[in-house]
Amino acid sequence: MSISVRYPLANSEHPIAKAIVKHAKNRLPNHKTQTTNDLTVNEFEVHPGAGVGCKVGPKTVLIGNKRLMRSYNIPIGLEVETYFSDNEKLARTCVLVAINGKIAGAVSVTDPVKPEAACVVSYLQTMNIKTVMVTGDNRSTATAIATEIGIENVFAETDPLGKAERIKELQVRVLL
Repeated sequence: MSISVRYPLANSEHPIAKAIVKHAKNRLPNHKTQTTNDLTVNEFEVHPGAGVGCKVGPKTVLIGNKRLMRSYNIPIGLEVETYFSDNEKLARTCVLVAINGKIAGAVSVTDPVKPEAACVVSYLQTMNIKTVMVTGDNRSTATAIATEIGIENVFAETDPLGKAERIKELQVRVLL
């Protein structure tokens, strides 16, 4: 698979990837990709619930969460940990970029909570319906969002398969 070097996330359907690509395109003049370099993305691999990896020319690039970086034994320094902590408290999801085994950058993204979310959760609770959040977001971000809208039970850092399993478990508990 080969796509523009500027957008190794361009073919991803993940909302975070789409947000990063949209932001990158908006920052480029006339929304053009880099034309002075004919490097292509190869060996593109999705790591569900963690990020993506690929080769850009001779370089190995990883884009994803701390779990992905740790699975490749990429050291995460104090500055990056502080960046994560500060942003997670603000309900932002942090994404790391590593090139050839070293952290090269980090971005944080946020998806503002819909204004009516707290009202919907509150209404469900008045009907004795328990609300639960099952998310791939890190624990700090998930907890901040849940607190904001009134959800007490949070299952964070759950990969897509884990989300389906958790929902099945919760459905079984409700039926018992």
